[in-house]
Amino acid sequence: EANSNPQHTALGLMHLKKLFSEYTHPSHPLTDKERDDKLYNMLPLFCKVFSNSPCTDMSEKFRDMSAFCHQVSRLMVSEIRRRASNQSTEAASCAIAHFLEIEGSEEVSNGWMLLSTLNLLAAAADPSLIQMMTSVSLPSTLVKCLYLFFDLPEMTDPDNSQTDCEFTPRERRILLQKIFVQVLVRLCSHASPAEELSRKDDLTLLFSAITSWCPQYNVLWRKSASEVLMTISRHGLTQPVVNYIHSKGCVALCIDNMQRGQDLSPLEIVEMFVAVFCFLKDSSEVSQTLLEDFRTCQGYMFLSDFLLKLEQDKSAEAGEAIRNLVLMVASLCMCGYTELRPSPA
Repeated sequence: EANSNPQHTALGLMHLKKLFSEYTHPSHPLTDKERDDKLYNMLPLFCKVFSNSPCTDMSEKFRDMSAFCHQVSRLMVSEIRRRASNQSTEAASCAIAHFLEIEGSEEVSNGWMLLSTLNLLAAAADPSLIQMMTSVSLPSTLVKCLYLFFDLPEMTDPDNSQTDCEFTPRERRILLQKIFVQVLVRLCSHASPAEELSRKDDLTLLFSAITSWCPQYNVLWRKSASEVLMTISRHGLTQPVVNYIHSKGCVALCIDNMQRGQDLSPLEIVEMFVAVFCFLKDSSEVSQTLLEDFRTCQGYMFLSDFLLKLEQDKSAEAGEAIRNLVLMVASLCMCGYTELRPSPA
């Protein structure tokens, strides 16, 4: 309603400014819980006001956007860390997913509203806001979450709607995955998050994630990791990031995971190869280093052995897989940091 009516939007914005001013300058000292509750109460209003307005308008309309972004990012990081500490990976993944998934309605789903707010902030593509989110370790915290989500247990009754929620557990999980990866992709469309992931030593988690086995019901999280890594390969490969990937042996880690993955199907390995190749292809525009890493860790040898093995499989799926891989290899032939010129006649 607020979205379609400019007057409602203006009133909503005024109210948001007032609430945030009261939050930053309270009339009496607030406990941490009171502060968090006040911030949570602003999120539905923020999303209503800004969900349909052009992203570029944000900071112009709401002068405290930077401070708001800092507080929202800080809150998300602390909520996730609180749920992840001193727990098994499965328990932590369940607690975080439950917090972030939509509940009966958007407004009462604190984690979902927090994620939706961050998604809008990241969509603004404002470097200062991205830097603000990065400064409180939001990218590395979300990547750790993504890695944890590989350990989510299978849902017991995924298609059974609960009385208080219009979505089934499966739909809620799909919605979470969609928004979660969107936030990460939007963040990683800038260079600073990739550098933060390197500094925090969490970038290696993405390489591990895209080449690790996971149960079929969690494969969507592996696809999410690939999407985030592809975004980094296009936007985040600064020299420090390339140096990190090289020094941590991330390419070798991928090859090793694929070789050791006894439970991986041939088609899964093809998907992994494609993800690795896409990354190498993009990286070759800024540096030769990672292509060299692929060569030195016997990546081409593993690829040729794998192709020969796949050739024995006469299924249509295997044929399609071979075709995709060969096309990918062909495109790699044109990659490289150094331009090769024909020798003068």
